[in-house]
Amino acid sequence: MNIAALQTISANTILASPMRTADLVQGAKERGYSAVALTDINVTFGLADFYQEAVKAGIKPLLGLQGRFKGIELEEAEYDLVFLAQSQKGYQSLMRLSSFLNIASGDLAGPAPSLADLPELSDLTVIVPAGLTSELRQLNKLRNSGEEYVKKLQAFLPKGLPLYLGVYPAESAAAYDTYVKKLAEISALPITVVEDVRYLDPGDQFLCKVLQAIKERRVLDEHELTLMAEGQGSHWLRPAPVLEDACREMGLEEALANSGKIAASCQAKIPFKEPQLPVFPQATGLSSDQYLEKLAFAGLEKLGLRQGIYHARLQKELAVIQQMGFADYFLIVGDIVNYCRQKGALVGPGRGSAAGSLVAYALGITQIDPLKYDLLFERFLNPARADMPDIDLDFTTSGRKLAFAYVQEKYGAKARFGEGSDLVARILALTTMKAKSVLERTGQVFGLTLPAIARLKQAMGAAKTLAEAGQQAEFKALVAASPLTRLLYQTAARLEGLPEDTGTHAPGLVISEEPLSRQIGLMTGKEAPLWTVEQTKKYVEKYGLLKIDFLTLDNLELLEGVLAEIQKSSGPLDLTRLPLDDPDTLRLFARGETQQIFQFNSSGMQEVLRKIQPRTFDDLSVAVALYRPGPIASIPLYVARKNGTSPVQYPDPSLKEVLGPTYGIFVYQEQVMQTARIFAGFSLAEADVFRNAISKKQASLLAEEKVKFVAGAVRKGHSRQAAEAVYALIEPFANYGFNHSHAVAYALLAYWQAFLSVHFPREFYLEKLRASRGKEKGAIIRQARKAGVEILGPDINLSQAEARLFEGRIYLGLKDIMGITPAFLDQLLALKRPVTSFPAFLRQLDTKELKEKQLVPLIEAGLFDQVSPNRASLLVNCGNMLNTARLSQKSLVLQDFLAAKEENVPMPTAAEKVAMEERAMGFAVTASPLEIAGKALAKRYGAKPFAGLALNETGQVLAQFIKKNDWRVKRGARAGELGSNAVFSDGQTSEKVTIFTSQYRRFAQVLKENAVYLLQVDKKEEQKDSRGYQLILQDLRLLDLKQLEQAEEVKPVTVKPKDLALERYFDQHYRTKRLGDFQVKERGQALAKLLAVRYQEDKRGRKMATLILADSSGRYRCWLFAGELAKLTLNLQVNDYYLLKLEALGQRESLDFKIWNMKQVNLR
Repeated sequence: MNIAALQTISANTILASPMRTADLVQGAKERGYSAVALTDINVTFGLADFYQEAVKAGIKPLLGLQGRFKGIELEEAEYDLVFLAQSQKGYQSLMRLSSFLNIASGDLAGPAPSLADLPELSDLTVIVPAGLTSELRQLNKLRNSGEEYVKKLQAFLPKGLPLYLGVYPAESAAAYDTYVKKLAEISALPITVVEDVRYLDPGDQFLCKVLQAIKERRVLDEHELTLMAEGQGSHWLRPAPVLEDACREMGLEEALANSGKIAASCQAKIPFKEPQLPVFPQATGLSSDQYLEKLAFAGLEKLGLRQGIYHARLQKELAVIQQMGFADYFLIVGDIVNYCRQKGALVGPGRGSAAGSLVAYALGITQIDPLKYDLLFERFLNPARADMPDIDLDFTTSGRKLAFAYVQEKYGAKARFGEGSDLVARILALTTMKAKSVLERTGQVFGLTLPAIARLKQAMGAAKTLAEAGQQAEFKALVAASPLTRLLYQTAARLEGLPEDTGTHAPGLVISEEPLSRQIGLMTGKEAPLWTVEQTKKYVEKYGLLKIDFLTLDNLELLEGVLAEIQKSSGPLDLTRLPLDDPDTLRLFARGETQQIFQFNSSGMQEVLRKIQPRTFDDLSVAVALYRPGPIASIPLYVARKNGTSPVQYPDPSLKEVLGPTYGIFVYQEQVMQTARIFAGFSLAEADVFRNAISKKQASLLAEEKVKFVAGAVRKGHSRQAAEAVYALIEPFANYGFNHSHAVAYALLAYWQAFLSVHFPREFYLEKLRASRGKEKGAIIRQARKAGVEILGPDINLSQAEARLFEGRIYLGLKDIMGITPAFLDQLLALKRPVTSFPAFLRQLDTKELKEKQLVPLIEAGLFDQVSPNRASLLVNCGNMLNTARLSQKSLVLQDFLAAKEENVPMPTAAEKVAMEERAMGFAVTASPLEIAGKALAKRYGAKPFAGLALNETGQVLAQFIKKNDWRVKRGARAGELGSNAVFSDGQTSEKVTIFTSQYRRFAQVLKENAVYLLQVDKKEEQKDSRGYQLILQDLRLLDLKQLEQAEEVKPVTVKPKDLALERYFDQHYRTKRLGDFQVKERGQALAKLLAVRYQEDKRGRKMATLILADSSGRYRCWLFAGELAKLTLNLQVNDYYLLKLEALGQRESLDFKIWNMKQVNLR
């Protein structure tokens, strides 16, 4: 007997089933079913996967859904009906029904609609289920005959839809089955077996309970936790023979036979088809092909490209576009882009292979001349590779909203479900439970504490899946600690990857020629009135729908903001007219000072730039293409050949034309295509198929393409050996090689940014600050200072909500201060300015609800520096001032009378200001001691920034310690020992520095967050590192921050031969030591030069002095306290030598000295 499973839900009914569609299909086949239905509740987005899996497995797929409606008799509750599509017309009805269910309810969790409002439907089989979601079952419990229910249901359902009453063959349902059989006889309706399958095996009932608890955000009770052990669930897929036996025992043979009849009547298929492009609306009377040709040639004329080579290329491209039937695609995309540009939106210059199309350039879709950069159209569109063209469009956020609105208005039409467009829609996206997410959510419903869950997640390390995490020793131990954690891990691993929510694929829109609801289900979207199609981006094009991606690019937002600021002061600036050979811009790239430039901001890329020394725009696109896995290994050879230190060689003399611009090295995918054309006689279309085949790395394809390539090369007169040698060069490269069109597009965006940063630095860094947050702003501020831009902290009289440019300076915004609520921000923005003092500021506020803790971040951020420069004093006194303001009720007289005496507090140091600002804003605007003293200290120690180190150089770097990630050796003699990857910042960039196990014991305990060190590092070439190098710590020394603040006043130490000779003389005759050789608390004599002296008062008001003294070991701070200073009979002279009796203080890594006595050395 042919037996069908007619009611099953999968994991696509969000958090209701753990069953994947592939498992359902495989399970049904193994258990003897001839057909299986997928009937997820209200939704159909699982059907495409399900259909393909079933066809592949050789089992008949039944396409359906389980619709949830308001009860007919029991109106206060919601109940289900099963719908199965009998034909393609029925499939369309199913899509219409799904759209109705989702749009009428507002979202998947909204109230169910009434059956009375059903849309027009046909060719659907309807089944009243037998499970708990059946209204008929509830009526049976209430001793209701059900006759009235059936009559009303038949009245609500469109005429002609066959209706079955469902029965369930089980002892527990015997009474209900009898009730249904009787009702079926009275109503003259057939019955059928439905099982309400929600999981594959009985034990999976527990997984269902866990999903339900996750959905309801509750903890499982003890009974639910025991379900795992019992494994007694009833909603599983019983083997067909077991079901057949049960039906025989219960007298339900006819019902079972009917399930086979229903399956036989269901012939619907998923309507996968070739793309059906909407016809572009235009009233010229021309065909779309003719109209495209007219616009394209007009576009060439407008661009001033009248040369024959451009006309020939355009005709060639148009012929391919027309042959493939894609004229309407180009017209639609061009229309959207040009509309947005006309409305003032900034649209990207192009991306991907589309930049290789002259038609796209002529229509204004891209802004890159493909002939100028030798870009290939065949890489984009190829008749031998019958894919839809895919032009990704880059917009700003506001630009995308403009584009969406325009597409809906021009290409949409009002749907019968409301005012939305039934021809234009968003695309569904499913959020799935990733490893850490599912571990956390499962842990919560298991009742684990938050710290316990955090420990498990932390122990996962870098593992991307729970299976990978299970191999980590620490994670393994935590899981094995108790039966509960073992069950937690097993459960989470089963649920990993299941959908947990629906959303929209942010950039995508589909446009259809016919109403979408006839082809695919619709759901409500967040951006009303646009619907969302009930299918993911994986399948929408297989349904024949046109998909266009409108991407938002942060770097485009940046450019738009910079251009708006430039327009305020200098008028409009057209990026497309910027010279691409600007010397200052290219020098910026050559210096590698591109921390804030798109695509060039990584330290590894900056290293590549310093090696390549770009002199042309083409050099930039080469850098973009080379800095990728695979080609990165060619950088040393490319640099050597470019700089003339290595001869340029070609795989074959005939390839000089192709590889000449890149010094004989394969850099771009297009060079592979050109090689196949020139060397092996391929057409460019064949060459693109060749490139694509190699990149997929399928053994059969590789063998086939190699034979073609070698045979073609031999026909061109090359030897078989030469052909195989060239192929051997191509094969590994093709998998990693970069698209030349994409490289040019990215290089152009980067160049525009770099040009603006060089020629309009204030506007550029203002927008960088507005677009960034937290510590990222600190790096931008340092880079801006280097570019000569003055950036000041928030100012009570000059700052606005966001950072602003005022009189040539950038002032940070009030929003940069953390913890300011929107209401408090409104109060600050409403202040009458100028504010002349802190008390005057308080008088303008409603101080009743104002708390001191709200004022602290304002003060620490420096908001009042211009009216009350001493932040430390203001912090100490602000509480009293606030109380005074409250008591005085804004009366100046009372305020003066009540004002408490302010405590006198010293001005904060630069380091203290930096710490305050980091607390208040997450970054500092005050230059740090390291930044202030960097140049002097660099000269003093011969230190360089990280970027200044050459490959294979050992050098010294002044840097601040940020954090470290420890790791443990897994194998070998040092197995189990610790090493670390430490992150240091030199004030320009942050770099990962490796501390191997041999050095770890020396330095791990010394490293303190935000402390400044003099590092000695090796810079080794390392291709496995994304930077192309590795920094290895050899030594470090902790530096004193107070010394750093004073270092700017001190000239660098220059150790001359006579100085060393003098040191040796005193060492021999007076037993002196170098200052750097003293141990903590050691007393002794030293010879040193006085570099600076500062007099001050001690706590008792007595005169003392701080001296900066230096010898060949470095420079040190020395204290001459009041008693010792009073005994001295000499005048201290800078640059003179002194014989000192002193004692070393502080720590070994950062020594200070106390001077007991000193004598001037007369060198004459």
